[in-house]
Amino acid sequence: MTGRIRCLNPRCARTAAQDKHPGCDTIICAKCWRAMPLEFRRRWKTLNARDRKLGRLHKKTSFNRPERQPQWNRLAAIYDRAWEALHLSIIHYFTASERPIGIEDFLKENGLV
Repeated sequence: MTGRIRCLNPRCARTAAQDKHPGCDTIICAKCWRAMPLEFRRRWKTLNARDRKLGRLHKKTSFNRPERQPQWNRLAAIYDRAWEALHLSIIHYFTASERPIGIEDFLKENGLV
């Protein structure tokens, strides 16, 4: 399977074209994305929005001064750790679950857990 990237979920057989996602080694297909808990999807959306906002601020000359570089470095480190923690949580959700995928949400909705 050359030129294809597998879905992060080991039980999923979906793939994506390598040229559409340069530099990526895995993806999350739409089916698996919807199967994830809502908290992961909300966290991804929040981190992505904050990243875009900081990117816009960094382009402004009033925020991009040499004396602020240590602050930007700390923010970059914080966001890198946050993205890595989310990525590891998503990987753990798909690989370490004893129950079938999606059953946790179903049980919570029905008050069984």
